[in-house]
Amino acid sequence: MTVRVTVVNTLNNSSIRMELESYERVEDIIDTAAEYWGKDAGAYVLRKGTKLLNKNQSIDEINLRDDDVIEMIPDPEGGA
Repeated sequence: MTVRVTVVNTLNNSSIRMELESYERVEDIIDTAAEYWGKDAGAYVLRKGTKLLNKNQSIDEINLRDDDVIEMIPDPEGGA
């Protein structure tokens, strides 16, 4: 199942649309978005609403739906 979401970079308020498969992981979203924006993937986490997403969870496990908005934020714990 394909899900279309918007990933927002909170540092510069830009966004990208992504098509994801249910088996892909949160870490895959971070890697792709970080590469797009030229950032270090290890320094970022994703947030949906007020909840930080576990990078090891699949798209299916975090219950993403079409048109969800996910924020890419600097890792509050400092990242890699």
